[in-house]
Amino acid sequence: MIFCCTSNKAVGCTFLDWSIHFITGQTEFYNTKYGWEPLSSNPVNDINAHGHNKNHPSGFNKTKNTIDQLSQFPQNVLTSCYPQPLHLDMAADALNIPINDLDQLHNQKSISQYRTNDYNQLLTYVSTESQVIFVNGSDDLNLYHRVLRSTSRMPLSPGPARSTDEMRDEVDFAFFKDSIKCWNNQGLTDIWDIRERRALQSNLINENHGTGEINVDFSFEHYWIDCRSWWFDGVDTIQDIIAWLNLKIDTDRFQLWIPIYHAWQKMQAKHLKFQFNCQHIVDSIVNNWSYPIDLTFDEEVVIQHCLIYQHNLNLKTWQLTKFPNNTQHLHKLLEPNIHAV
Repeated sequence: MIFCCTSNKAVGCTFLDWSIHFITGQTEFYNTKYGWEPLSSNPVNDINAHGHNKNHPSGFNKTKNTIDQLSQFPQNVLTSCYPQPLHLDMAADALNIPINDLDQLHNQKSISQYRTNDYNQLLTYVSTESQVIFVNGSDDLNLYHRVLRSTSRMPLSPGPARSTDEMRDEVDFAFFKDSIKCWNNQGLTDIWDIRERRALQSNLINENHGTGEINVDFSFEHYWIDCRSWWFDGVDTIQDIIAWLNLKIDTDRFQLWIPIYHAWQKMQAKHLKFQFNCQHIVDSIVNNWSYPIDLTFDEEVVIQHCLIYQHNLNLKTWQLTKFPNNTQHLHKLLEPNIHAV
């Protein structure tokens, strides 16, 4: 039999795919590119669960090809895939839209609609050929979704990324090249300038740029869960999913799985920490409240963005390569925002 774990956002389907195989006692996993491989005993690394070499096709056509390959096996052989929405560059190519023109609003709308249609076609198809578990990536967790947890592929081009910075830069240039050119022409290229320029991007927190949002038609047959149920109630959730799949739990494997799940769960909590604390950090800066912080550069960008768009305030950041470790220090740097927003 075939099952598919899928989601409109990256919220843990790789770990779910592996968990179902592991808990049901599988020892091998079929990858359509490499064939049968030993199933990992623990796929969790420092940032994700990508030690599991899942089948991960993008878009309807590649997903159909994957399902066709998995369908060669009899019903007593468990196989799976994790289909994802069509990559932005692949959708742009299908519409003959140059990547350099992604900053045009009409192109963004065309790509968004194309990706939505393609993904819904994908979901309809896989639901007729397999059992589908849909893990919903909630829109109110937008800061969590900004965290880049894999460099296996660039956002707008095939091939792996050397770093998450390279991934950010590719998106930045594709959607904001005019702004980059303007700031560069003024010599505003230091790290504090880049932070401020990115903070001024009006759709920063909901960083879909008009092309990332997928409106799902849930009329297909599936098992639906909110991503937070998987993150925080996974021990019960996985048992429900396996029962829905009409599979049996290997009790020894299940006991081995529980501490692995808790290790993976801690990673999700780490990624969610800024999501939960962001507004309090902003409020603390504005109100001169004491709150300790140790932010990444991307998190600093978000905080400066919120100050500008929520309060029409900015920070005196010249030569400030990293934010200080307490919000009261940032309060001293507040000044009226002079940018048109």
